[in-house]
Amino acid sequence: MPLEYLVSAVFLGFVVAVPPGAVTIVACQRALQYGFRNSAIFTLGSCLSDIFYITLVYLGVANLISNNPYLKIALWVVCGIILIVLGVSSINSIRKNQGIEENKPGFQSNPLATFISGIVITLSNPLTIVGWIVVAGNFFLIWNHNFPNYRNYGILTVSFIMVGVFIWFVPLIFIVSKLKKKINDPLKKWLILLSNLCLIMFGFISLYYAFKTIYDIS
Repeated sequence: MPLEYLVSAVFLGFVVAVPPGAVTIVACQRALQYGFRNSAIFTLGSCLSDIFYITLVYLGVANLISNNPYLKIALWVVCGIILIVLGVSSINSIRKNQGIEENKPGFQSNPLATFISGIVITLSNPLTIVGWIVVAGNFFLIWNHNFPNYRNYGILTVSFIMVGVFIWFVPLIFIVSKLKKKINDPLKKWLILLSNLCLIMFGFISLYYAFKTIYDIS
């Protein structure tokens, strides 16, 4: 197997992970609010959904999802509602002076709930599908000519792509979690509030695209 292929797979994962989006905001928010461990659990859940979509692209069936307007509408709606609910509930907990400490008990800090939220937020985001189709699709298309046997190394390919994702996210949430101990509580609350407002904004944008898609097909 060419070394360039594996390096390219790592770079692919890194490139897809870097652009900021809802997942990045939630991961950083959790690192700041609950610490590195909670954010890492969320990231693992998100990566599980990424693996699912990468596999669909690898098998050549992802376009069946992205080209289905009714499925896209459902995903936009689910994603929008989830982001808005997460943002509002977190703001409400801050207003009540809850959920700031890493060890503070609560639904959002629960490891299982955190892991599932990572899966659902990423899985329900149509932009995730589009991103992997565009970037990973072109990657597989190029290597199909240069390295026809790449399909025999599916698990290895997906693993190296996820290495690239981790190369970006692990240092990012580690640095943010360290800021948790460096800044005072008022500033921390404002940063968390800002991140939640961004989540709510992403949620309304998602709902906007859902209604836009409904209008386009009506």
